[in-house]
Amino acid sequence: MSHPVWYTYSMMIETDMKEKPTYELWYLGDRCNSLVKCRESFNAMLIDAAELMRCGREAGLSVGGIEICCVSADGRDAETVWHHNHADDKKKKVTR
Repeated sequence: MSHPVWYTYSMMIETDMKEKPTYELWYLGDRCNSLVKCRESFNAMLIDAAELMRCGREAGLSVGGIEICCVSADGRDAETVWHHNHADDKKKKVTR
């Protein structure tokens, strides 16, 4: 049997980790990554999103997209904080 103080402390840490908001990276409808919400994890998600954008362009995708969402600790609320749609790539080309 583990020490009661250690058990209480470890359960507090485990509970705290579950109750933190997260950033989630979604690509073509699939969740690719989930990290605890902080500036470093948002930067890491942006780097991953840029790589997915590059791969999508190389593959010639014209539909689908990438989205970074902020999800509340209880998982009930999700807010899009950054997104890119491959269909927008075609619209941005301007002919003169």
